[in-house]
Amino acid sequence: MTPEELVIGSCLLTPDSVRFASSILEPEDFRSKTHADLFRAIVHLAKASEPIEPFSVWTKAEELGARGVNVVDLHNMLQNTGSSSSISFYADQVKEAASRRKLTAIATRLMREAGDETYHPSQAAQTATEAIKDLQSGTSHRMTTKTLQEILAIEEDHDWLIPELLERGDRLVLTGFEGGGKTTWIRQIVICVAAGIHPTTMNMLERPLTVLVVDAENTEAQWRAQVRGMTRKAASYGITDPSPNIHIHAKGRIDITKDATLGEVHRLIDEHEPDVVAIGPLYKMVSTGINNDQEAAPLIMALDSLRDRGVALIMEGHASKGNSQNAARDLAPRGSAALMGWPEFGFGLHPDANDPDKTIVTRWRGDREAGRQWPKELYRGGPFPWTGETVSTTTRQQLYGWEKSF
Repeated sequence: MTPEELVIGSCLLTPDSVRFASSILEPEDFRSKTHADLFRAIVHLAKASEPIEPFSVWTKAEELGARGVNVVDLHNMLQNTGSSSSISFYADQVKEAASRRKLTAIATRLMREAGDETYHPSQAAQTATEAIKDLQSGTSHRMTTKTLQEILAIEEDHDWLIPELLERGDRLVLTGFEGGGKTTWIRQIVICVAAGIHPTTMNMLERPLTVLVVDAENTEAQWRAQVRGMTRKAASYGITDPSPNIHIHAKGRIDITKDATLGEVHRLIDEHEPDVVAIGPLYKMVSTGINNDQEAAPLIMALDSLRDRGVALIMEGHASKGNSQNAARDLAPRGSAALMGWPEFGFGLHPDANDPDKTIVTRWRGDREAGRQWPKELYRGGPFPWTGETVSTTTRQQLYGWEKSF
């Protein structure tokens, strides 16, 4: 008796075993098509609360389109199964064998596509990665638990890219009104970290970070005109010249929900191995709007596939139209409400009505983790376009002699 036959025999012997088997297996997990057809019939009967015995299973299998099923084989499986108590063990064996077959198929396809010059290597790798993720998520449908003791036994550990600010996998969406300085602040952040400068405290990082910028709105000429001075200052104050550490694609609107475009971004990540990916604006990375959850879902899935590469994502969004006095309402990203609950951090820049040199950093979503060193206010002046209250007086005086107090 094979594990596949023992699974079916156990279901026939004790129909209550079906719920254990179906929590682990799909019909497609059976190597034998006949066994797959029989298991499919058994699951159908169980859902309909109908009797599960050789004749009913045989009848249902033929009703569902199976051919070549022999009712005598079903009787033999029933008689040769001594007990159904090991149904989960047999089901796990069938699942493991199915996973091995699928993994072999993935490897075979990858080798074939790797040798096919019509496939870019990154495209073949992305396809294989997605297939492996699907395989991992489908290894078992059973939910597992850990005790609180086991969870607490693991010391809390952050994989910091920027201490107390951003760790790998974090997603930041920054919004603001037109001309409010959000693009400038994102550029300042990436230039600072690439120079080895903490972007909100101006203290030194342990090492400069590598940054990939995918700018779907601005041109290379705009980058040249707007960041030359900022780059020189970062090179002067930081650990190193940031310019070799920032890789920029600035060719206008893209559609990241298209497999080919997303594959190209993954290729750039493969090529440059960035710590941080700055990408956006969000509305210029899709061919349609992002006005509802259905339109937002492909964009979120595409961006999360980049996040899964172990980078921190910094993204620009646009605030909703309306009264600029209502910061909490207007600074949420324009479009689907799904965008509001998605990132770890969501900020909007709102000008202070009483001070033209001051901008309020407004949270349109609560931080997923409190205590990060994000500023609450930004001020114009100093060596960089924006300086936050998170920069200590000592650091301001030591680095650039700026005496402004907050």
